[in-house]
Amino acid sequence: MIKNWQLISLVVVVYLFGLIVLFPAKVAVALAPVPENVEIGRVDGSIWNGSIERVNSQGLSFYNVSWRLNPLALLRLRAQADITIPSHPSNIVQGAAQIQASSDALIVSNANFAADLEDMLVLSPVSSPIPLRGGVSMNIASFELGSPICNALVGQIFAMQVQARFGAQWENLGDYETNLGCSEGRISIEMPDNNLLGLSVNGNVAPTGIDLRIGIAPKEGAPQGIRDLMQWLGQADSQGRRYFNFRL
Repeated sequence: MIKNWQLISLVVVVYLFGLIVLFPAKVAVALAPVPENVEIGRVDGSIWNGSIERVNSQGLSFYNVSWRLNPLALLRLRAQADITIPSHPSNIVQGAAQIQASSDALIVSNANFAADLEDMLVLSPVSSPIPLRGGVSMNIASFELGSPICNALVGQIFAMQVQARFGAQWENLGDYETNLGCSEGRISIEMPDNNLLGLSVNGNVAPTGIDLRIGIAPKEGAPQGIRDLMQWLGQADSQGRRYFNFRL
């Protein structure tokens, strides 16, 4: 009798283990509290290692998004997953990040994403006065969700081999680096002026609004088309820099 109970117990344990390991991802997603403005396409794989054919929110779609859940993190009462957005003709960005969620925090770390500058400008609330192209990469060492948007943030954005079109000709504008942080719950932005345009940006961004102080002083070698635009930005200061505020 004891052996029978041991056998039954073993079968139950194996069954439960298999059920957990092979738990369908589509069932987990169906049970998850997905926001109304988020559309989920076909889901494949298990809860531990799965993929979503398409995720759409407010007109922005990502295809073939995959994840890998770390089971050991559950022992610490938190969920940890590696998220990947692959290269796809319809994906505006591609890259990977690690997400950790617990009862009181949501943390993103080791996030590295790449995109084309032209595609990113489509998402900007203000259109660029001149056509731009180049590459963009964003590296987030750590981000903790807070109010209104962050509790902590350490990251950088790089715009590389940027070009601007004047008439029928593309002119080189060089590379640009922006440091990201968190200040009073808002994303702080700091771009040093060590670039061809002498462009500097300081301020913060949050869902409640954007407040930036922008300075510019094109250096020798900057395209003439950029220099011609300076007259529309007002009088330069004693150091030849022009400043303006951008608020939304």
